[in-house]
Order: sequence, then C-alpha cells, then structure tokens
Amino acid sequence: MKKYIGLFLLCLPLVTLGQREKLLYGYAYGMIHDGNAGGGVIANVELLNHFISVGPGVEVTSYNDHTLIPVFADVKIKHRFLHIDPYITGQFGRNGYNVDRTAPVSNGTGQEMITFNESGKYFYGVGAGVAWHFSKIGVFASYIYRGYQYRYPDSVDADTHVVNFGDRAVNASVFNIGIVF
Repeated sequence: MKKYIGLFLLCLPLVTLGQREKLLYGYAYGMIHDGNAGGGVIANVELLNHFISVGPGVEVTSYNDHTLIPVFADVKIKHRFLHIDPYITGQFGRNGYNVDRTAPVSNGTGQEMITFNESGKYFYGVGAGVAWHFSKIGVFASYIYRGYQYRYPDSVDADTHVVNFGDRAVNASVFNIGIVF
C-alpha cells in the first residue's frame, strides 16, 4: 500500500501540469452491461499530441443478480476533427465479484446440492466510441465487447466424491452514454 501512495505522490505534479494543458479528461457515464444498468468513471491522460490517452477506470454493475465492480486500465486511440473525437478503446483489468453459489451435482444415487465460491479473475475489452466536445464539457457514446474470466475452486468434496471445476469465460456487451469533462 505504501508504494502505491508513493507512486501517486510522485505522479501528482504530472496531473497538475496535464490539467493546465488540458491533457486530462474525465468520463462519467451510465451503462447497460448485458441488460443490467450500471455506471462508471474513467480518468484519462492524453499522450502523443492527443492521439493516445490512458488512465484508470471503475464501474459498478451486476452479474447474475450480484454486484460486479470492474477496475481497469483504459487505453484510447483517437483523432480529433474540430469538436468530434472518434476513438477505439481497449480495457484490461480485474472484475471484483465474489459470490457463494449452490448447484446440484450427481452423486450416483441422485443429486445433491453443493456450495462453492465463484470469483472474478480478470477481463479484457475492445470497442469504439465517439465524443462531442462543447466548451469545457461534452458528451460521448461507446460500445465495448468484453471477455470475463471467473474462477472456481479446484475441487469441492461432496460426500463420497470430489467435484472438479475449471475457470469459466463469459462475454458481455457494454453500451456507455455519458459526459466528458
């Protein structure tokens, strides 16, 4: 934790310089994540003559009726035409998800219920969007296709036998609409 605070303090002068030169952009948005509502924020720093921007992001949404909190690095490649920024984006991070599940398994004489833990592992996403800038604030819309990985226990003892699990992949479509400032 101390090294993260130290890294933040070392980068603070860059953030101040970036805001003065209008190299920092914030994105606050509502989203539809595979039919579930949510929201998020992203803070980007522009690099290489405003063509590339990178920064952290966090969202709150749901998956299987439980809270899902993706935390990620966001990379945008864009080109400005007057007040319009079309861009492609990549997101890479970890999905904060930790739920106890119950599922039926065959035990030879029928079925029994076992309880196991399902947790988020990592995710990646690619997409495209467009932002319209007015004076100091603008609006944007984007679509991102994500691939999530979920982790299960290696094995669970169920009375007289062991049930083995593997990781599970889930894909999701994410639509974002919000403001950029």
